[in-house]
Amino acid sequence: MAQIVTAIYLLFMLIAGWRLFGIGWPVKARLATAVALILPVPLLVLIPALLHPERPFAGLLRSVGVALLVCGILCMAGGWSAARLRARRR
Repeated sequence: MAQIVTAIYLLFMLIAGWRLFGIGWPVKARLATAVALILPVPLLVLIPALLHPERPFAGLLRSVGVALLVCGILCMAGGWSAARLRARRR
């Protein structure tokens, strides 16, 4: 189940990057929206690990949260670059 949720999250970030950077908003608004889309899921894992580092699996939660954050950023950037490549071909 966790792998399915992770795959759906990353696929959503890819699609969101494609659609977000394909619209005509100002750059600051697009970047703020991208940050607002990327941060919630990794923070759900990171905050408990950072608040209670003495608990078991805190290191694992921290690693998973950072991995989700980095992969979310990469997928958003991938969607953005796909949208730019498609716009350039037209």
